[in-house]
Amino acid sequence: MQGYTFERYVVDFKKPYGSPSHPAHAHRRANFNINLAYVQNLNKDTTRSWRAGVNMFTDMSTEEFKAYNRFKKSSDSVRGVPTVVHGAPAPTEVMPLTVDWRTAVSPRVLTAVKHQGACGSCWAHSAAESMEAQYALLTGMLPVLSVGQINSCTPSDYGCAGCDGGDYGGAWAYLANTSVVRPEVLKSVTENWPYPIPVADWFYDDQPKGYTTSKCKDITADWKTPATSWFAELTAVGVSGYGSVDSNSATGGPAAQKALRDVGPQSISVAAGNWQWYESGIFMNTNSSGGANEWSIDHAVQMVGYGYDRVLDMNYWIVRNSWSTVR
Repeated sequence: MQGYTFERYVVDFKKPYGSPSHPAHAHRRANFNINLAYVQNLNKDTTRSWRAGVNMFTDMSTEEFKAYNRFKKSSDSVRGVPTVVHGAPAPTEVMPLTVDWRTAVSPRVLTAVKHQGACGSCWAHSAAESMEAQYALLTGMLPVLSVGQINSCTPSDYGCAGCDGGDYGGAWAYLANTSVVRPEVLKSVTENWPYPIPVADWFYDDQPKGYTTSKCKDITADWKTPATSWFAELTAVGVSGYGSVDSNSATGGPAAQKALRDVGPQSISVAAGNWQWYESGIFMNTNSSGGANEWSIDHAVQMVGYGYDRVLDMNYWIVRNSWSTVR
């Protein structure tokens, strides 16, 4: 990383402000230089279990990155009561050393990693991903569900505000209570291809005045012809309830491991403030790398497994993010 320049960064990550005449050039260069120095300083600590590096967020200020993560936990009255609460394994039960749903092939339960763009829709991605996985486990078929539909159509009554953030629990509660597609098919969300994430919701304004969210739309009429209703060909996945795992407790770790093994991938909320610096390894928050962002729960992802690193003698969780496959 020594000698790495802003000019190289602009090319590597296909940034639009390579020219000094671009209005954002000076601002982004300043952010990059500050962040690069911070990353280099983090890597001086060789005791860390993870390595910091340059990534798609290195030209963002910490304030901008904090605003990018917009998970907002809804109230229990909005979420409703969990259908089932998953407990810890019995003291005599031996849990497998590793569970990794990325390797499942029969059935395959994980769709490709998505990109939320500038939209704070992590909650909608997490909600859709867990529905996809459960549908695949129940039917053997893996749909790619519409994140855009969940993001645009889940109302504020359920603690969700589109690109301004929300809660996967609120999305499930809404789907369990109403239809976001058509009145005669309740509690369902369609596939991604007829209702993709609108381009407007990806928009990144270098001087943002807030996030925009496309309006919810009824796509039924788009898929009807005189001969047949193509809408009937779409996979409609519904929600009748959800389970939970007791978090941040003495048994929370084993309970989550058991749920991963027995139930499948899980939607979780995390403190992602320091993920801006991550490159590789087993990430851990430490008192020297976070400040105000250290333990603030601000992001939703899907937990898809756990494991154990013999070299580091550390357990770890495996999570699936929605920040594209660019590193």
